[in-house]
Amino acid sequence: MLPDSDFLTLHFAENGRAGLECLSQYDIDVLFLDLTMPVMDGFDVLKSLPVRDFDTKVVVVSADVQKQAIERCFSLGAHHFLSKPFDSKDFKALLTSLDLSVESHSPLQNETLVNSESDYLNTFKEVANIALGRGAAIISDHFGEFIKMPLPNVAHMDAGELAMAITDIRNTDDTIAIAQRFVGGGINGEALVCLRGDDIGVFGERLGFSQMDEHKNEIVIDTANLMVSSFLVALSEQMNIPFSVRQPIVLEEYMSLGDGENSTLELFTIEYTYQAESLDLECDVLFLMDSGSTQVIKKIMGTLH
Repeated sequence: MLPDSDFLTLHFAENGRAGLECLSQYDIDVLFLDLTMPVMDGFDVLKSLPVRDFDTKVVVVSADVQKQAIERCFSLGAHHFLSKPFDSKDFKALLTSLDLSVESHSPLQNETLVNSESDYLNTFKEVANIALGRGAAIISDHFGEFIKMPLPNVAHMDAGELAMAITDIRNTDDTIAIAQRFVGGGINGEALVCLRGDDIGVFGERLGFSQMDEHKNEIVIDTANLMVSSFLVALSEQMNIPFSVRQPIVLEEYMSLGDGENSTLELFTIEYTYQAESLDLECDVLFLMDSGSTQVIKKIMGTLH
C-alpha cells in the first residue's frame, strides 16, 4: 500500500531479528512492525530498540488487538498502532503524519488476486490471523490478562493424519479434549480443543465459570466453548458468514472421530495454540472442514481486497 516513488526506499525483514539487523545497517525513518513473528516477536524488537543513534519511528501493524498488547507497545516506545485490517484512507492519514505523503504515479492499492492454491491459503491465513487476534482480545477482556498470540497454521489434512492426531491426543497425559460442531454459509466443520495445565480450573473460575459437578467437567467445556466461539465470531466478521455452534462434548475413548470410513477424505484445517502468560494453561485448537467448505472459502477469498 506504500506509494511507488523514487523518494522511498523499502527494506523487508522476515522476522524481528532480521529487522534489527536491518536497523543496525541503514538509517530507517519508519519501521512497520508486526507483533506475531517467528524467531523474534515484535515485543522483543521493541525491547531491543534503539540499536543505533538514529530516530526511527515505529508503527506497529498487528492483528493482536488486546488492550494489554496495545498498551505494552506504547509503553515500549511505539509511536502508532495500526490494527489489521485497516482502511487505505487511515493509512494515507498515517503517512501524512509521518511526513511520508509523497506524490505517487499509482494509487494506493491493497487488492489481492487469488489465482493459485498457495494464494488462497496465504490469504485465508491472514484472515485467520486477524480472527485470532480479535478472538484473543475477547478472551483477554474476559480473563483480564494477556494471551500470547499464536501463528495460525492453515493447511490440508487427510483422514489418516487426523486419526494420528486423535491418537496423540488420547495418549497424552493430563490433556482434556473437547469436540464441537459448527456450521454456517455452506461451511461445515468440527473444532477439537485440547486443554492442559494445572491452572485450568483457575482460568475457568476467573472467566466466571462455576463447576457444579467435578465429573461433568463444566469449566473445561465452558472454556473450550469460549475458545471456539470467540474465533468464529471474529471469523464471521471477516467473511460475512454467520456461524452457529453445537454444544461441546468431551472426547471419550469410545468415539471414532476421524477413523475408518473415508480414508481418502481431505480436510481443510486451521490450527493454533493459545497460552495464558501468567498461568499454567495451554490450549490447542484444531478446526476441521470438509471439501465442500473448502470451495466456499476459496470463493470468498477470491472476493477479498
